[in-house]
Amino acid sequence: MTKEEEEELEAPEKREDDEEAKEKKKTTQFPSSSSSSDLTGGVGVGGGSGALVVNRRRQEGNPVLKYVRNVRYEWGDIGPDFECGPTFGVVYLSFKYHKQHPEYVYTRINGKAENRYRNKVLLGYCNMEEPRHVLRELNMICFREAWTLVVVYTVEEAAEYIELFKTTQKKEITIKKKVIDDGGDSSISDERRRMREAAIGFLTAARSITKTDADRLLFHFGTLQAISTADETAISACPGVGPIKAKNLHSFLHTVISPNEQE
Repeated sequence: MTKEEEEELEAPEKREDDEEAKEKKKTTQFPSSSSSSDLTGGVGVGGGSGALVVNRRRQEGNPVLKYVRNVRYEWGDIGPDFECGPTFGVVYLSFKYHKQHPEYVYTRINGKAENRYRNKVLLGYCNMEEPRHVLRELNMICFREAWTLVVVYTVEEAAEYIELFKTTQKKEITIKKKVIDDGGDSSISDERRRMREAAIGFLTAARSITKTDADRLLFHFGTLQAISTADETAISACPGVGPIKAKNLHSFLHTVISPNEQE
């Protein structure tokens, strides 16, 4: 067999190898879950199939990611900023940025890619001294566009919510109510209901504590007195509260009111 014949037989295999190498070069590969775990300081346990997906183009460098430690995440080409599951999308927005670019939020929450999710959350980072007007505006926008507005006051708290959304994306969050035997006396039930509403109103006076948080705390501890005597660790153990809200609530409950303030 001549040298030319040998080269002719080998040529198809070489052409296939060259084509396969070219295809590999064309393929865009995002960091695997192992590389994302290096960024998060370790691989956590997610609440469902797959990792938290982060929009690399918009969120690379976001300080929130430094505090996402309990779930693993990876970069992805997605519409929202965070994809907590197949039906759960989150758009992140700081109040200061919204004040400077008020049109930005409309382009995001009206986007086709962002609206393909059943659960759509606008995670607003309140980093302003006087957020009242921005809060009212974002609340109205979300109400009209059928989005859920969640407001946080620190990047750590934002990370906690993102982790919570991820870990509970396949769970139906319900709070079981204790059955109260009022002996057929509706006035007793009404009085207890008013007392509970008063307790919820008191707890929500603490920074970042919502009505849902207050309801969970009352169910978890049983009484307002038990909450007031609990330490930060015990409060943070309540589902959905976490260390940031626990610190805020503990500080609020243990603030000494001076006689001048009482007047």
